[in-house]
Amino acid sequence: MNEYLIGFTAVGSLFGLAFGCLFYMLGGRSRKWLRRWIASLVIAATVNVASVIMGIWSWWLLGIYPLLIIGFSFGYGADGFWTKFARRLIYCFANITSGLIFCFRYGGNMWWIFIPHIGVAMWSIWFGIKNPDHAPAEETFICALLNLMLVAYPFAVL
Repeated sequence: MNEYLIGFTAVGSLFGLAFGCLFYMLGGRSRKWLRRWIASLVIAATVNVASVIMGIWSWWLLGIYPLLIIGFSFGYGADGFWTKFARRLIYCFANITSGLIFCFRYGGNMWWIFIPHIGVAMWSIWFGIKNPDHAPAEETFICALLNLMLVAYPFAVL
């Protein structure tokens, strides 16, 4: 495969991720459907299109969309530590399960992406609980952190 095509596809995936994060943030203000349905669709479509371009697309990858809907639909805000932790853990679990689709379908180097995917997910829980940023920025960065690893899977060498 042409190295430029791989590079342009990777950059396009980052643009798709940023666009999905925009809808994720907008859905955190009001119009929750933007987060639940549109942000998850944009990110799932980004991963699927990149997989088509990289020549590894499978029907299994359509399962990413409902998993992201579940993760993006679960209430993320809370006042108590344990409630915040539990909600963020469920969100991360849905996201990590999306990565497992690649691992179970393709194996091999996908697992090398899955390992940091778990680490980033765990770190995002801490980041979300601490809330060091203004809410719109924090939501954008949490979405970007969790889904950055997800958009990386199509580029693993099989």
